[in-house]
This record gives sequence, structure tokens and C-alpha cells, in this order.
Amino acid sequence: MEGYITFSQLGLLIIFLVVVGTGGYAILTMRNVNAAVESVGVILKENQEALNRAIPNFAMASENVVAITNDLRAGFSETSKAMETADQIAAYAVVIGETAKAIVGLFPSAGKH
Repeated sequence: MEGYITFSQLGLLIIFLVVVGTGGYAILTMRNVNAAVESVGVILKENQEALNRAIPNFAMASENVVAITNDLRAGFSETSKAMETADQIAAYAVVIGETAKAIVGLFPSAGKH
């Protein structure tokens, strides 16, 4: 008894095996997803009371963070202005110091005879 397999039959066999493998993988993946969802449900159920107390505080905490951020921005703005003023004062001090050295250099000192 001789048996032949055609290329179309071989192709159908390969497609069937790929579909069966993909289906098995999908089933395993769905089992893992269901187990994870069940674990999350258990955790939520165990911590329901704590979550009910904490969730309302998130809104207040985020408002406080916004206020602190705005205060920090204002503080950095003032610091920047103060640094610019300090730089200007330093530049004026250098100019005044150089002017004073030039004026002192105009007069001969008593020890240079």
C-alpha cells in the first residue's frame, strides 16, 4: 500500500498545527490572566477599607503638590532676580575698585622718591 501526500494537504496540515498551537497558547495565556485578575480582586477585597480612606486624600494631596510647585516657581523666580542683582552689584564693585586704583595711581606715593 502506497500513500501520497500532496503539497496542499501538507500545507493544510501545517496550518492546522499552527492554529492548534496558537489556540493552546491563547488558552494558557487566558488562564494566567484570569489567575492574575483573581489575585488583584483578592488584594482589593483585603484592602478595601484602607483604599476607601486613602482615595479621598489623593485629591487633597494633588492640590497641595500644585500649591507647593507654584510656591517653588515663585521662589526660584525671586532667587533668579536676586542673583541678577548680586551680579550687577559685583560688576559695580569691580568698576569702582578699578576706578579707585586708577585714582590712587595718579598721585605719587611718599615712599617712591
